[in-house]
This record gives sequence, C-alpha cells and structure tokens, in this order.
Amino acid sequence: MSVDPFASSVVDLAVIGAGPAGMSAAIEARGHGIQTLVLDEQSAPGGQVYRNIERLCAPDPCAGRAAMADLLGEDYRRGMALVDAFRGCGAHYLPRASIWDLALDRSRIDSGGSGDRSGRSPSEEEGLVEIGLVHRDRARLLGARAVIVATGSRERPVPVPGATLPGVMGLGAVQSMLKSSGLVPDVPVVIAGSGPLVYLSAWQLLRAGASVRALLLTIPSDRLRRAFFSLPDALSKPGDLYKGLRWRREIVRRGVPVLRGVRDLVIEGEGRAQAVSFEYRSSKRRIESSLVLLHEGVIANAHLTLAASLGHRWDRRQHALRPLTDDWNRGRCGEREAAVWVAGDCAGVAGASAAVHSGRIAALAAAHHLGRIEREDRDRLARPAFKALASERRFRRFLDRLFEPADGLLRPCDPRTIICRCEEVSVADIERAIDQGCSGPNRLKAFLRCGMGPCQGRMCAGIVSAIFEGLRLEKDEGSQGFEAEEEEARHFRIRPPVRPLRLGQLADLETGDDASNGAFEQARIEAIFGEDALGEDRSAAGGESR
Repeated sequence: MSVDPFASSVVDLAVIGAGPAGMSAAIEARGHGIQTLVLDEQSAPGGQVYRNIERLCAPDPCAGRAAMADLLGEDYRRGMALVDAFRGCGAHYLPRASIWDLALDRSRIDSGGSGDRSGRSPSEEEGLVEIGLVHRDRARLLGARAVIVATGSRERPVPVPGATLPGVMGLGAVQSMLKSSGLVPDVPVVIAGSGPLVYLSAWQLLRAGASVRALLLTIPSDRLRRAFFSLPDALSKPGDLYKGLRWRREIVRRGVPVLRGVRDLVIEGEGRAQAVSFEYRSSKRRIESSLVLLHEGVIANAHLTLAASLGHRWDRRQHALRPLTDDWNRGRCGEREAAVWVAGDCAGVAGASAAVHSGRIAALAAAHHLGRIEREDRDRLARPAFKALASERRFRRFLDRLFEPADGLLRPCDPRTIICRCEEVSVADIERAIDQGCSGPNRLKAFLRCGMGPCQGRMCAGIVSAIFEGLRLEKDEGSQGFEAEEEEARHFRIRPPVRPLRLGQLADLETGDDASNGAFEQARIEAIFGEDALGEDRSAAGGESR
C-alpha cells in the first residue's frame, strides 16, 4: 500500500517479522479487511529461510541468480508463491524497521497526559500494545490493537573451546551469505554439529563448488535409538525423510567423511582457527582447517517476547525458552491475556511449512479479537491450518529426538569454554560464581556482567539458562542455593531498548501525535534510562547494559 504507515499513531494489527509466519499472517488478516502494518528488520520479505528470494527467483533473473536459486533447492523456490501473495495482499510493508521495545505493562510509565486523545501516547488508548521502532534513523512509538510477533528462530550458540577464534562461524551465517551474495568459502571447511541444516548446507556448499573436508556430527549414539521410537512421526512426512537421506547420500558419494558421535570438540589455533581436534570412537583425531562452521540447531527467537513480559517456559524437548501461548498462539502477561500472538518458529521451532499455518491461525485469532469475524467462522477457517500444523509438529518431534544436542554442549564442562563473548565469561567463571552463592541467571549479572554486553544476552542466554535448568533438576526446587521463583528466575530479564538506540533518537522520539506528547516522551526516556538520560547523545546498547 502507498499510504504513510505513520499517518496515524495507531494501527489495527502490527505484524513483526516478514518470514513465512509473518507473511502468512498478513495475507490472512488482509483477507478480513484488517489494517495491517508489517515491520521487518530485513530489506525484503522472506525471512531467513527465503532470504533474497525475489532477486534469485525473479521472472527473468540473470544466469548466475537462476543457478543459485536452483542450487538452494525446490523448497527455497517454492517460497516465491508466498512472497508474491504477500506483496499483493495490501498490507503495508515497512522494511529496515528495527524494533527496540514491545510494551504491554503500562504501569511502568507515567505519561503525564490528560484530557482528550490528542494529549495521550498511542498506547494509552485502552487495550493497545506499544511498539518502539527505529525507521530511517528516527525513533517512533506506535500503538497497535493487536500484535503478531513472528521473529522466527536463531542459531543455538555452540560453546566449545576456541569458538571465538577468527575463522569460526555459525553455519547459518554462511547460509545467509550464500543466499544474499552468492558467497562460497574458497578454503576447505569443516562442518561440526547436528541438525538438518548441517546436511542441507553441506549439500548446497558442495554443489556450489566448495570443499568440505569433513562432517563432524556431535549427535550421541543414543539419540538414534530414541528417534527410532518416533519413527511413526517421521513417516508422517515421507518426502522430507527421503530428502534428508538423499542429502546424506550425496555428501558421502562426493567423498566427504561423515563422523557420527564426535565428542570433546576443540578448535585450535594461534590468532585464528587452524585445526579441529575431537574424540571419535575412543580415539583422538585432528583435522586441519582454517574455516570451521558450527551448528547445533535453532531455537525460538524469544528476545522480544521476553521484553514484552509475556510468560515463557523451558521447553525440555528443544532445550530452550519459548513463549507460553494458548492453542491460538495468544500470549499471556501474568494472569491476563495479552493482545499479542506469537507465530512461527519464535513460538517453538517447527520449520517453514509449520510457520505458514501458525501465522494463519494467529491472524484468525487476531481477527476475532478485533471483531472482524465471529468465533464460529474463526474455528471453521482455522480447522485446515490446525490439521496441517499437527502433521508438521509430528515430524518435528522426530527431528528433535534425533538431533537433540549432546549434554556436554548444552552444559559445557571444559573450564576454558567462553560462554559470554561480550564480557569474556568462561565456564570456570560461572562455576566460581555458583560456588560463591550465585543462584540464577539474573544474579549472575551482578557477579560477572554475563548477558550485559552489546549482544544483550543473545549469544549466551540459552546456555546460561540451560546451566541453571540443570541445577534445578539436580536439586529440590526449594533447597537453599537455588532461586525459588518459577519461570522468571530461569532466564535473563530483558529490558528496553532491545536493539541499539542513540539517546538523541529517544530525545526526538515521535509518536505520530502533536507536541503535547512531550511529557510522555520524557517519562518514557526516564523510565528506560533514568532522569539524566537526555544529557548525552550516545549509543545505548540495551537494557542489560545498565
């Protein structure tokens, strides 16, 4: 749509993220006539899984782009139909929009506004959710009557000794560079870890001409036995099962060693990665490589939902936090339902196909909440999506059991292993803090500043939560030395801004209303940064840094 998305400071529905779930939600919402604004950090729709798809799958792409699209596979090309439908649905799409806050609890802000609507912030209207965003270098506040969070997943950090050396990358980063720029490693690589992406990426890199020296699979041998009991789940999608077997067969056919059950992974090097050492079948092995790609699956990207104070729980199957939602993907804030729905992988990793169905379900629920459809129509329209989603989740259960990370990677024991890269906090540091009485992730901040650096805990929060979750299972919950609180105690508290934001941007904060909002804006800044926040224009890396 060509209208100005900020002509009004309030929208009916805001969708955060334009991956499969976000696009599907927007398409469904527009089908019911809902004013929909899609906010996306990327420059084009598609998310991570369909990154750069409009250029690579254009009607008349250059030969190189067409070849790259073919290399990425049919699943990638299939996403073009979804992107086309999204582009034509009438939702307003706002690329390069960085979300720095999602606020549900209005009690933390005293706006100072009174009187009619013109002197109030967007979120002071009853039931609105406040979204803080930066677009074109300007910070804004936007109110939404309903929000669908579809921020997808992110790679699980892989804490092994040497993982911080130059020459060590996440496999997802290589995938992104391959899709966005066609970049292929020009040196032999070693891929280590587990998960479907390990096989897919190795297959794609080999087809692109890269040299893969070895696949080091960290999957323990007992995972295959556990997955055997989920074989009926795997057979629910025989095509996907065959596809994975085909990838593996092609990798082996090209002469790449595939070593399963690798343990004690260490990346060696002086100044940069030079080799990978590991234990395989009770013997020590070493492979020289200047480029090591690590991957241990993906987890829900729950940073924004944590900042919104939605309820979360520890998913023991995926070993990660995930938002606590009802069957319609609606989140809760304390004891009350929030006008926020969580769709796609950020509600629990299940893949791109499942995300499409999840987004549609969330949009139908939001449409009912906004009074656009009756409950009976919502239930009838959602029935096929629920059925398809159940099938996708069955197959995901099989994958979760087969590729469950090894305990030593979820809770690393090597004292040299760096957990928090920003503050250089090692396993030894955390163990020492626990011995000194640290009893939870948030208290660890006071001991070590863990999770308070520029990444705001994105690289370490999952591992820290897993460490303390392990302690919780080992001890009685009420025993001395462990935080007695429930879910809130098991993860870092996330405070705004959740993305870097300059104080000058906050000082010039726009709400879409007139200057009478100045009292609100000042109160908002002070609530986040304190009374002296306006004194200096500098980068505020995030709430955890304070």
